[in-house]
Amino acid sequence: MELCDTDQQLLEWSMREVFGQSQQYEERARNAIAKAEEQPASGLTPTSNTSDANPPPQPASMHPELQHPTYPYLIAHLMRSFRDKYRDPHLALSIFDYARHLSIPSYVFGCTTPAYNELIETRWSCFRDLRGVHDALEEMRVNGVEPDGRTKKLVEKLRREVGARTIWEEESVFGSGEVVGMLTKIEQLTIKEPRRKQGKRPGKKLPALDAWKGDALKEDVEDGYEFGQWSSAKSQPKRWKQDSSRTAVTGLDDLLDAKMLGEDQLEFK
Repeated sequence: MELCDTDQQLLEWSMREVFGQSQQYEERARNAIAKAEEQPASGLTPTSNTSDANPPPQPASMHPELQHPTYPYLIAHLMRSFRDKYRDPHLALSIFDYARHLSIPSYVFGCTTPAYNELIETRWSCFRDLRGVHDALEEMRVNGVEPDGRTKKLVEKLRREVGARTIWEEESVFGSGEVVGMLTKIEQLTIKEPRRKQGKRPGKKLPALDAWKGDALKEDVEDGYEFGQWSSAKSQPKRWKQDSSRTAVTGLDDLLDAKMLGEDQLEFK
């Protein structure tokens, strides 16, 4: 791929090495599935008793690969090369469209998150196609392709650049609120859908994160406080009344004890 000097050479190489190999993988998978379906039918033919008693060992069947593991990354790299290196964004979009319509395995295994990220960046950076970005994200949601961190960065960059522009082609046709509504939908599509909750697990229920606020907001009837009666004697807390009464009694006892000790003491001259 790196030895190609022109976009024409890279296109010919991709048709031969990338998409041609994709068709070969699909053909091998179809042949393997057809052979697997014919084996049970051939086993129904009458054979001798010796062959039935000792059937020959058969190797463990392996599931054929529908596409090569590097296929989606090659598509994304081709789109990036045509857009950035050769300055041909139309050909980059054509690569994605060709992989989409080549076959069902090519669409499922090739048009994944990396390829969609290149599609979003091409539509926005080269064409400022806000509706095209929205359609790509909506297609990802429908096909179950989850966005990654790069997808969120692209949408964040798009949102900043949208705020800097004042005149839009969509506004002249759909009205001024169409761009804002479309941008809101784009941001919602980048959020991953929450997974369905499974059955409740048995066990002790954990308290809520803000459960500590409930204890502070509970009214304490025994504290003796009343709103609007801060200086009155009635509003004095019961705890303070008990402490003051104890202090008064204790002080009186100490005074009486001191007097009694003073009478018993002898004076020396």
